[in-house]
Amino acid sequence: MENEKVENVSNETNNHQEENKKNFLNVVNDTLISIGNVVIDFIKKYWFYIAIAIVIALAILARVPLYTKRAGDYNTFLSKWYQDMVDNGIAQFLAKGDGDYTPTYMYILAIFAVFKLPAGESDTFLFALKTVSVVFEFLTAGIVFVTSKFILKKNNVITFAGICVALFAPTIVFNGAFWGQCDSIFVFFVALSVMLLLIDKQLFASIAFGVAFSFKLQSIFFLPVLGILFLLKKYKFRYFFVIPIVYIIIMIPAMICGRSFASCMGVYFNQADEYPYLFMNAPNIYAYVYKTITTNISVRTHLVPAATWIGLSVIGITAVFAFVRFKDEEITLDRIIAIAYLFAVLAPYVLPKMHDRYFYLADVMAILYLISKPKKWYIPSLTLAASFTGYIVYLFNTYILDDRHINLRIGATIMLAGLILLMIDIFKRDNKPEESLQAQAQ
Repeated sequence: MENEKVENVSNETNNHQEENKKNFLNVVNDTLISIGNVVIDFIKKYWFYIAIAIVIALAILARVPLYTKRAGDYNTFLSKWYQDMVDNGIAQFLAKGDGDYTPTYMYILAIFAVFKLPAGESDTFLFALKTVSVVFEFLTAGIVFVTSKFILKKNNVITFAGICVALFAPTIVFNGAFWGQCDSIFVFFVALSVMLLLIDKQLFASIAFGVAFSFKLQSIFFLPVLGILFLLKKYKFRYFFVIPIVYIIIMIPAMICGRSFASCMGVYFNQADEYPYLFMNAPNIYAYVYKTITTNISVRTHLVPAATWIGLSVIGITAVFAFVRFKDEEITLDRIIAIAYLFAVLAPYVLPKMHDRYFYLADVMAILYLISKPKKWYIPSLTLAASFTGYIVYLFNTYILDDRHINLRIGATIMLAGLILLMIDIFKRDNKPEESLQAQAQ
């Protein structure tokens, strides 16, 4: 009897333990299911921002291996200018006006010189310099986000696609992290100017453009857009004066250091005379004559000046056509973006002395156009593909069909195809009424 009682007690204990174990497992299972449901609900609710965070992380990781590249511009110019600042003083360097960049960009080098970041064989200064450009790449992606999500009111899918292209377009990735160029800085301010114009903040748009102009002359590709908007009574004439005023204000530190006013104002004139070439690896119209036209006295004294005036004439005529096309219609947000995109492509395509990376502004405007008109995705795709053909030649010494000239001509042809399709889209008559600028901005 006693053995049976002990056995019964043992069985009851085991059953009780099994029951407790099952209850515990059920509680754990229910808890995990609840946590899983919470996570799933959170992901469903915030997938857009989670996806953006993942894309940003991937974009950073994609750039890290590119940082150690020392391009020719860094070795020949940037590192030497920086070392001169460290060795002889920032004020002395700014006063001399050495280098073909404006003082605005030299201020960035000066900040690093204050902390005496090691250059030479060390990568510290190189990494810091590239990080500045990369930061502005991400800020430009932020412009794409705000413009798409809050101004154009596009859905999350289109906005996400725009951010992905803005962070992973080949020319954008390689321009800063690999090449160490600063095009992302001035293009950010041009893109900011476009965004501010879309919400009718003309003064701040002019300030942003003035900052862009103080960094790079290529920002002037955006000037025809302001001219057209002025003629369409969407941009006040007085704001044109803001642009040079901003430029002069930014030059003040250099002038305090001893650089003359004339020297600060003449930076871009000196740049224009620096390179006598008809073009430098740019996929533009002059790629078609690259084999037969070399850099000689005739090119420098006759062909380049003639090409300059012809290019400016083409830009001016196109601007007149744009004004005539829209003078009797309300300008829309989509049209402002399209016009900005048009001149960002047209100017470096028809002007001489263009470098491989001078289509960088066109690349960013192409992305804004993409989110504006996603059904026309093939047009910005042509621009981005053609722009990268110039990078292939310079950065990788790699050519399509193993021929430099064919590579550039293919790029020029692709760029021309995109330009023609863009013009057709802009200048065609649309039977459907569009919302006005004021209506869209509300």
